[in-house]
Amino acid sequence: MARIKAQRTQVFAVIAGAVVRFSCPKAFTFGDDSFSKIDATCLDSDTKDYERGLRDPGEGSIQIDLDDENASHLQLIALADSGEKVEWYVGSSHNQTPPTYDVTTGIDLPETRIWWSFQGYLNPAAPTVEQDSLIGYTFTLVRTSAVITTPRVIP
Repeated sequence: MARIKAQRTQVFAVIAGAVVRFSCPKAFTFGDDSFSKIDATCLDSDTKDYERGLRDPGEGSIQIDLDDENASHLQLIALADSGEKVEWYVGSSHNQTPPTYDVTTGIDLPETRIWWSFQGYLNPAAPTVEQDSLIGYTFTLVRTSAVITTPRVIP
């Protein structure tokens, strides 16, 4: 039985034509999608009948314990402040090979790990300051697309 550990999962985004790795996230959630309901009930029916409508992508989050010496943490704050919609790529712990990006051909995802990809933007967040803890941020991740799973190639 295969079990995939969360440790060593990596989070990437394509920003201004470059792949950026956000190092040392504490937690990452994709959020759940919902769908509108289209009422397809006949007048002579005893129960309601629905068709599935449009997808409403979910809201997830990315959490960090702030390290001001970690450039990717400062880049997360700047990305949230900008509201820029970017392409996100989350790679499983099977391997540590990062994706590559070419302006003409797009993203190249290594086949040695599972990839979850989507588009979305971050909402700005204020830091959380509590006793006996590290200063942290939890950014709301607003997805604007479905999460696409790209399975790894198993030799």
